Formats: sequence, C-alpha cells, structure tokens
Amino acid sequence: MTIDAPSTEMRPLNPLAALTLVMVFPGKTFRRLVDRPHWILPLAFVICAVVLSGLLALAAGFMDETIELEAFRTGHDPAEIRDGTPAAMVVSGIVGITGATLLQALLLMAVARLFHGRGTFRRAFSAVCHASVPVGVSAILLTALIPFTQTTMSGLSLAFAIDRASSPFLWGLASQLDLAAIWFFVLLGIAAEPVFELPRRRARLAVLVFGVVSVLVLGWMGRGEAIRRVDPYSDWSTRETGSVVLHFGGEAPKGALVVIALVWEKAAERVETLTGLRAGRPAGGAGEERIDCYLYPSLEEKRLVTDNPAIAHRVEWAGVIHLAWVEGAQAPLTREMLKLVDAKAHGKVYTPLIRDGLAVYAGGRWGGMAVREAGADLLQRKVLPGLDILVDTVAFVQLDERISHPAAGSFMAFIAEENGVDAVRDLYDDSAGRSEGAKALLEATLDDTLGGIEARWIAYLRFSTDAPGARSPDAE
Repeated sequence: MTIDAPSTEMRPLNPLAALTLVMVFPGKTFRRLVDRPHWILPLAFVICAVVLSGLLALAAGFMDETIELEAFRTGHDPAEIRDGTPAAMVVSGIVGITGATLLQALLLMAVARLFHGRGTFRRAFSAVCHASVPVGVSAILLTALIPFTQTTMSGLSLAFAIDRASSPFLWGLASQLDLAAIWFFVLLGIAAEPVFELPRRRARLAVLVFGVVSVLVLGWMGRGEAIRRVDPYSDWSTRETGSVVLHFGGEAPKGALVVIALVWEKAAERVETLTGLRAGRPAGGAGEERIDCYLYPSLEEKRLVTDNPAIAHRVEWAGVIHLAWVEGAQAPLTREMLKLVDAKAHGKVYTPLIRDGLAVYAGGRWGGMAVREAGADLLQRKVLPGLDILVDTVAFVQLDERISHPAAGSFMAFIAEENGVDAVRDLYDDSAGRSEGAKALLEATLDDTLGGIEARWIAYLRFSTDAPGARSPDAE
C-alpha cells in the first residue's frame, strides 16, 4: 500500500512568490490563491511602479509642456504646478489605482455572476490585483528605457496612430490597448476559471465581456485626457489693434473687435491714471511689452477651455489676460489689468489692501454694485472687516475674497474721494514691492491714526447707505 504525497500545488502561497510566479505560472498561481487570497503586495507594487514612473518622467522634463499649457490656461505659476505635481502623483496613484482596482473587481464579479459564477469579492479583488502586475512591470520597463527613447510613450499601444485632437474617444480607446492591458486580460481569463468556479469556456467568455466593457469605459475617460493634452489655441486667429493683440477662436465680427479694443484702451487709461503704469505700449509706440488678450465668446466657453470660472483672469508669467466677452466684462478686465501691470513692474510682493483694493476701485464695480455701495453692503450685513485686519497681509489673504476685495475697494474709493487720486497714487507708489507696513503708510499719507481713518471710512460708507443716490464719480 502506498501513500500519495501531498500535492505541492495547493500549498499556501506566500505573497512574494505569488507576485513573481503569476507572470510565468498563472494557472497554478491563481488556483493556489483561491483558498488564501491576498492583495496588498501586488497592489502596492503596481502603485509604486506607476508613481515612480511618473516622478521620473517629471524629473526628466517630459511633462514640462503639459504643465506650461495648464499654467497658461488657468493662470497659475508653472513652478507652483510643478512643485505640487509630485504630491498629486502620489495621492492620485494611491487613491486612483486602488479605486480603479476595486471597481474592476466589482465589475468582474458582476459579469461572472451573469455567467453563473461563484466566489467571494476577496477572491475577485486578489485576482485583479495579481493580474495587474504586468502594468507595474511595464511602467518600470518604460521608465528604464527613457534615456534611450527620450519619451514616456512606449509605442506599444495604438494611440500613436490616432490624432487625439480630431478623434479623442478613439485615442482614449487605443491608449488602453497596449501590451500590459492585453496581458492583464489574459491573466484574468486564466484566473476566472478557479476564482469563480466556471468552466473554462464560460470563464473566458465572462472575461471577454468584462474586457470590452472596461475598455469602453476607460476609453471614454481617456477621451478627457486626450482633450486635456491638446493645445486649445492651435487654430486660433490673432488680430492686432492699436492697443492690444487679440486672440480668438473661430470668426469674430470686425465690429466686436473694435469695441473690445476701445474697452481695453479705456481700462488701460484707468490703470495708468491710478498707478502711472501703462498696460502695454501705446498705439504706434515702442519699448513696452504688450499684453495679449485671449477672448472667449461666453463665460461657459472660457470655463471649458481654461478651467477658470472668472470672467477675466491674468497669467502673470506670460503677460496674458483671458477674458469672456459678456456683459459687465469691463470691471473684471480692469481689475486683472491693474494686477498684471503691477506684477510686471514690481514683482510678486505687494500689499494686498492697497493693490487688490486699488484693482477693485479701478474696475468701478463689484457684484453688480458700485464699489462704494459694495462696501456699504458689507457694513449693513455686519461682515465688514476692521481696518486692523485689512492692513495685516496674513489676515487679509485668509479672508473670503468676496469680503476682503470689496472692503478694500471701498476703502480705496474713500481715500480717492476724500483726499484725491494723488493720495491713492502716493500710497500705491510707496507700497510697491512691499507686503508689510500698510498701517504706517496710511497714517503718514492721511495724517491720522488707524482708528481715526477707520472711523472716517465707516462714516463714508454709512453716508452711502443713508443716501443711496450718492455714487462714486468713478463707479461707472
């Protein structure tokens, strides 16, 4: 009588062995994972490989063009985006890959049930995690090849053959069909038989359905990535007027461009009156760097292209203003123009109360109200910050912009109406390139204590409340 030796195939498989053996002996590996499914190591491997690949690509400069385009659209500083990208990559890698794997496991389990499969979610999740190992291996290989290929694109997917600008959905689909993705589905086809206790043919069919659905969903998500990577300004037209270089998509009526140029000139004159700085060189002049204006036909169109919901926003490093041509655009255009010319003349350091307040005052309106009435509205609602808060740079930037900016604007309107525009310009000139010292500047310029200045400002706002017909001469 002989005693059969125990089967080595069904012995518990440690996580490290499963991570390596799934690539070469997938059938045996998945059968041994059925009784003791685990997932932490393969999931961590894929996350680390993908994140490391992205970080190395960032360090090698292959994301610079994408970062600069995003900064140009949104108005952020490219250096700030680049500095924040590593942390974003780590977080999105952990959260995104874990979430995607969980959703894939749920979808795979749901499809398997349609084919009368059985099995726990833990088994399905373990199978998806181990089948994803080729994705991590592919990321490592592509990163290792960067010094030779000088690109993060492997050419193993079909995306290189499709124009992402004209066919974003097809590009998204093709970008999912690379060697690692095919290997992933093959491994799942092998795993489905033991994991869901399905006959081989039915298991393969279930994974085929799962694969088609997954690729379609990921392709649709890739469509957004394709759109994000395309330069939205590649087919825009440019037209120079006497005061501004206008960039616009499609055909803009000649008359509208003339009106926009006049509005721009009016805003530039207002900024020059208050600061002494000219927004771009005068018509026929030379020697000053011109500001370009990227014009959008509607606020929704601007938001879709730039991801910025404001009517106007500036890009300080590029010397550009993005503007939606809608009713009331004059005020935000003037505000952004003043901040832009200030940044070009004095750098990023500034006193928020004076520069931001002066920008709001220059625009003349805030939230549909004249600047003085906007400040009076804050006073009536008992949310007007004290002057001691507004002169403090840290306290100012911590306030809600919907409160701090109209408050500061109404304060600058008060100074202009009580002491004249020269006092406003003196404050601006003396505060240029400084972030502190606003209290001393105000007391010296207005010849009063901070408490006395605040009392006069409050009285100015209360008069506006008591006499709503009294309007700032610069309100319109």
